[in-house]
Amino acid sequence: MKRKFYQERIRILNNRLTATTKIMRLLSFTRMATFILAIVTLIYVFRFSPAVAVISFLILLFIFGAQVRFYIKKNRARCHIECLIDINRNEFKALNYNFKVFVSGSEYLETSHPYSYDLDIFGEGSLFQSLNRTSTKVGKDKLAMWLSTPGKDPEYIKMKQDSINELSGMIDCRQDFHAAGKQYDESDSDMEILRKWLSEPVYYINKAGYKLLAVLFPLITIAALAASVISSSLFSLFIVLFLMQLTVAGIRLGYNNRVHSAIGKRLDMLRKFKQLFSCIEDEGFKSEILLKLKDELNCQGISANKSINKLAGIVSAFDNRLNILAGIILNGLLLWDIQCLLRLEKWKLRYKNEIPGWFDALGEFDALSSLAAYCFNFPGHIFATAVDKAVLHAVNLGHPLIDKKERVGNDIDISHDNEFIIITGANMAGKSTFLRTIGVNLVLAMCGAPVCAEEFEFRIMDLFTSMRTNDSLQKHESYFYAELKRLKELIEKLRKGEKLFILLDEILKGTNSADKHKGSKVVLEQIIDLNGTGIIATHDLELAKSEEKYPENIKNKCFEVEINGAEIFFDYKLVDGITKKMNATLLMKQMGIIIK
Repeated sequence: MKRKFYQERIRILNNRLTATTKIMRLLSFTRMATFILAIVTLIYVFRFSPAVAVISFLILLFIFGAQVRFYIKKNRARCHIECLIDINRNEFKALNYNFKVFVSGSEYLETSHPYSYDLDIFGEGSLFQSLNRTSTKVGKDKLAMWLSTPGKDPEYIKMKQDSINELSGMIDCRQDFHAAGKQYDESDSDMEILRKWLSEPVYYINKAGYKLLAVLFPLITIAALAASVISSSLFSLFIVLFLMQLTVAGIRLGYNNRVHSAIGKRLDMLRKFKQLFSCIEDEGFKSEILLKLKDELNCQGISANKSINKLAGIVSAFDNRLNILAGIILNGLLLWDIQCLLRLEKWKLRYKNEIPGWFDALGEFDALSSLAAYCFNFPGHIFATAVDKAVLHAVNLGHPLIDKKERVGNDIDISHDNEFIIITGANMAGKSTFLRTIGVNLVLAMCGAPVCAEEFEFRIMDLFTSMRTNDSLQKHESYFYAELKRLKELIEKLRKGEKLFILLDEILKGTNSADKHKGSKVVLEQIIDLNGTGIIATHDLELAKSEEKYPENIKNKCFEVEINGAEIFFDYKLVDGITKKMNATLLMKQMGIIIK
């Protein structure tokens, strides 16, 4: 159903693009014809009536200018449509679980994080990559923060769910926002330079002399130029004043250039933000968070959209200095650099305290929009319910990054604190994938995003995993030592009384079998004594016998396999009890590692 939706949307957009391109071609021809006609009119009509020639020329020149402005507007529309086509093509790919076209978020990878590295939250093929539709740096950072530090307030989670649900149906709003953001891909340095400029003290606006010169000098210079038409002797005065203005502008040329380099080169970025703010301000929202974000962009009559547009206008005017001839004329006549810098400083003093709130609101909307796209694409997923009773209750729980054609859902129930499930099973039976399935869905639930299940109730707890430990040559750490450090971190958190949901995958892999069993048993018992809750996957069948010692705390589950001669069948269904079948030797025979 969604595939047909995107296909139809792409078809409609392609038709719009074709129509817009035709109009632009026509405009290119007509504006060229208008310009030629203006020149021809001026040359030939001037012989018979100079007044008619000049008036006709000016009228045609005005029409030519209007055509140019209309062409620019249409060109921006064309770029917007092209971005929308790309967006819908990418969403079509996402429905087929192809997320490579989206940014992976590898810069947020952190091997020491309590869970994100183990659960593939960031990086290629990650949860972040499947969710990320952000078009701003602040939005991408906000989404990454939500995934690595989920919220713990159940009311706020519910409000986020309402916002995501509302935005999921606002396809035009989301995609127009995303397309506007794709017009310019701002870098980390862009935002950092903008923040630095905002934090720097002003200079010209505190200097009464410069403010006075910025008013008087241009007036006197233009007056001298006008007077020189009447008396040519005054032209020399105009030249002196012209050169004096250039001198005044040149005294602070280094500072002027530095400010222009910081802010002037970000004009496209400012125009992008203006459009993004406009997308939010122009919508009528109903959910509490979206209304709050909209209010933050229009607080006490200060509109983020209009304010940024005003800044873009000042920067655009300042950019005229980039043309050397224009820069000389404008500074000689109007003290242009100082005029623009006075306007910039006035803008900064007026709005700099509002900027952090504006961009925080923009980032939150961008991140919510990303989660809304995920919600729209996968309507079979549900919003989770935060509860105080059960730790975790899920029905038909699946991993959201596994194609639904191949995905196998399972049920899980952990009804109280200090309950641990031990999962045993053969190699490749699905133990590690199931742990990641639980972890990833818990992260989604705490972010307010839909989860891949038919039912999902959870208690808000910090998540801690130990599944993928790495050794380090630089730190002179062995694999086993790195794993011990991870377990030490877990035990210390539990000793401090932290409430954790724990996911452990085959702990103490870096030692021999006897030592591993003894150590794993001691670790599990200590976790139980410290009121830990969670799941451990293991091949150690002896460890599963801990249920006999802790019947109130430990339950056994397993993934079984069917072995029929040389054939192995996996159904990936979680069942009660301890596994009875292992398959390592048979797998090695199938791969030709052993031949007997």
